[in-house]
Amino acid sequence: MRSTYSLVARLLHWLIACLVLIQLVLGVWMIARSGANLWDALTDTLYAWHKLIGFTVLLMMVLRLLVKLNSQRPPYPSSVSAVNIKLAAAVHGLLYLLLLVVPLLGWAGVTAYPALITVGGFDLPSMPGISQDEALAKQLFQIHGYLALLLVGIASAHIAAAMAHLLIKKDGVFQRMWIGR
Repeated sequence: MRSTYSLVARLLHWLIACLVLIQLVLGVWMIARSGANLWDALTDTLYAWHKLIGFTVLLMMVLRLLVKLNSQRPPYPSSVSAVNIKLAAAVHGLLYLLLLVVPLLGWAGVTAYPALITVGGFDLPSMPGISQDEALAKQLFQIHGYLALLLVGIASAHIAAAMAHLLIKKDGVFQRMWIGR
């Protein structure tokens, strides 16, 4: 049995992680500008990139889920307790759920608003079943924002646990998902 996740799974993990970090920066920056009523080309560009990257994360998460369902998870080292394995499964499950739901809510919001244009004039497709309704869009964006904050919190705990495995426990758990050997 292999000791690491497949290369595709590892690449998707790290690409999505980088894109989510970019999304966090873009999201905070664009909300700060719009909150200060700074509606200009920069604010529009921040929103455009946030939408495009968010949709990309959604597509990559669907691919990641398919890869996960069609591959085996490498075993944990014997030093990892059953309780920690169950805790890790719960955290990973929440991360997967939020990495699907948060972009779906964003897509639903830009469909309802409507504000589907992204970078270079590329328009996102409208989400099926979502009608144009500005009040609905505001509700969707609010939930999107709260769940994005929850995602950041859970991802931070995930990162802290990964760093503990890498730097303190040195038990090989981190290397299962690392790109290098």
